[in-house]
Amino acid sequence: MKYYGEYVLGLDIAAVVSALIIFFWGNWSAEPVFVIATETIFILVLLAISFTLLYYVKIGKNNWYLILSLGILALGAGLAFMNWFIGGVVALIALLFLITSKEVSKGENIGILSSYVGFSILAIMPPLGALLSLKFSLGDYPVVATGIGLILYGIYLSLKAKRDVDIISTGFLMLSLSFLFLAPAHELLKIHSNGTYGIYDISIVTLSSITFFIFLINLILFYFGSMSTDKHVELGYRNLQKGNFEEALKHFQEAHKKDPKNEDVLNGLGIALMKLKRYDESEEYLRKLNQMYSNDSYLTNLGNLYFRKGDIERARKIYEQVLKNNPNFYNALNNLARCYMEKGEYEKAKELLEKAINTDENRKAAKINYYFLLTALGKSEEAEKYRGDLRKVLVE
Repeated sequence: MKYYGEYVLGLDIAAVVSALIIFFWGNWSAEPVFVIATETIFILVLLAISFTLLYYVKIGKNNWYLILSLGILALGAGLAFMNWFIGGVVALIALLFLITSKEVSKGENIGILSSYVGFSILAIMPPLGALLSLKFSLGDYPVVATGIGLILYGIYLSLKAKRDVDIISTGFLMLSLSFLFLAPAHELLKIHSNGTYGIYDISIVTLSSITFFIFLINLILFYFGSMSTDKHVELGYRNLQKGNFEEALKHFQEAHKKDPKNEDVLNGLGIALMKLKRYDESEEYLRKLNQMYSNDSYLTNLGNLYFRKGDIERARKIYEQVLKNNPNFYNALNNLARCYMEKGEYEKAKELLEKAINTDENRKAAKINYYFLLTALGKSEEAEKYRGDLRKVLVE
């Protein structure tokens, strides 16, 4: 697991298991034991949340949303010292920003949001009851049932996700740890210091623990699957480099069975099928890849497919689109030049190839094309001189 994820998970498991033992098998008859146990849970889970948050920040793409959420979280922590209720509400808002700060698709976000709302309903009732001097009654049972239903629905939706499994699962680990943290916080902050945990706290402890272990298993299974997928992807690209396109295709197809939305797999499938001249199948994967991920290389590969199919105009438009976003992208410069060479527009091709060579002098494709361009332009003497320099490059 990348970024020391195994150590983070180890700390998380230790925190949750310790909390469960203390919650359900602790001796609550003596108040000092209750206080010490509660403080132990508080410290362990706080450490687990902190390291899980750091891990969450490390994986996937971060954005300004994440920075905003951390700022709101710090504000909530500060406000809690002045007014615990307002500080807690602000912290809940920060948690919402945190768990939605990663780029995941709409369906997975709905799952996370549903569980978040369910936990929030359960979490807000004890401090709200303390603030308004409300006592527990039969009316609280439907509230608890609503919260539980939303949590379970969110878990169901998110387990169906096949994309961003590590981000979603880690988000749920952080979500469950954050709410597991609330029961001891209620006691230590004297929100309801009665030496026992009420139905809302018990519901939160139970559900957050169940949620934690569900997504812990989901994350572990994902990483074991990823190891197998990564092996096939590595062998696939290695065979592509060697020109063993049939063998490369087999590895990418095996990887695709395990992880059908993996961008490296989709890209490899598209390239292998293109090399085998199975253009329609290649287009299917490359189009899907570019719909799911924004990447100059992937879009250029789609342009390469159209070039190989003989659709020069369509390829040209794609290369120009890439260069609009990234004017110095080597492959698009070189391949757009080839489009102009096919159309006989040699001066435009020359300008692009010179720019490509200046962009990356160590790569050879643009230099080879430049030699052929000089020949096509009838500049024999210049072409021969360039050919001599080109031989040195190719030998190196």
